[in-house]
Amino acid sequence: MTPLYRGSVKDIYKQDENLLFKYSNRYSVFDWGEMPNEIPQKGQALAAMAALFFEYLGKQGIQSHYLKKAANDSILVNEVSVLRPHWENGVYDYSMYADEPTNCLVPLEVIFRIHLGKGNSLESRLKKNPAYLSELGLSAIPDSTQSFMPPLVECSTKLESTDRYLTRKEIAAMEVIRAEELQDVYAKTHQVAEHLQNLFASFGVKLWDGKFEYAFGKDQNGKREIFLVDSIGPDELRLTYEGAPLSKEFLRQVYAGSAWYEAVSKAKELAKERGTNNWKEICINELQQTPQALTERQISVASLLYKALANEVARATSQALPFEQEANLKHWRKECESLL
Repeated sequence: MTPLYRGSVKDIYKQDENLLFKYSNRYSVFDWGEMPNEIPQKGQALAAMAALFFEYLGKQGIQSHYLKKAANDSILVNEVSVLRPHWENGVYDYSMYADEPTNCLVPLEVIFRIHLGKGNSLESRLKKNPAYLSELGLSAIPDSTQSFMPPLVECSTKLESTDRYLTRKEIAAMEVIRAEELQDVYAKTHQVAEHLQNLFASFGVKLWDGKFEYAFGKDQNGKREIFLVDSIGPDELRLTYEGAPLSKEFLRQVYAGSAWYEAVSKAKELAKERGTNNWKEICINELQQTPQALTERQISVASLLYKALANEVARATSQALPFEQEANLKHWRKECESLL
């Protein structure tokens, strides 16, 4: 088994002709990368949920790169190459996609929104740029109470140092995906979001929004197929249970308002103004801020979040529970009360 990549959350290994995704106990928020602490059993919970979600979606006819569960903290997937754009003269060069490669990652992150909620970024972005309404098929700026099914879908960059939202015109100019392939991405996103919403609703969890990744498959009759890749879980989805954030949003709220969080926002603004992509260096060296460590209590409740959700998904899909019976959402909701 050959190590290929160490990410902020998972490690990737080459295993024969496939890839092994090994989920760690690390976590990342606000694009920072690896944070100071680890969350016990998070990796095991993420692997369990990835397997459960891909298997559930497979039964609904959704094709993905998933092959099987490989270990408590790992899944085996078909290998997909990642063609990273080059940073040249202040812009990213995507010319390696001009020849329409196959079996590689679509260099877009696909964001869906079913519910907006108070303080959502979409509403504020639309107020700054009302012309973007037509991109989403909207006639007026939605407020925080509105819901959408099929969900609103947007795309952002995936392989750049900071994600940026893209219009369809901007995506076309990048020449990374055909218009009909992009339509396929949107259609699949609608399908996956609806299936997941129904699954979560079966045990009292509300799915608000999330992000998916896709890859280009083999060329079939002049058209590349599109299939789901990467992972699915509470690090990619925004969920709530009885009003409490049941996803990575829990960790974001722990850090929101901290000096480091404010510095991250400032560093990204400065990097954009200067035409550079090294906002993290600005945050560390210029603003002299790094993320604070979590407390033991915060770590314990975060660990319970991942384990409880994994158990509930397993129960809802009639699979064996990966963790002890005591790891359930009622218990987690009580424990997190004092931290939110």
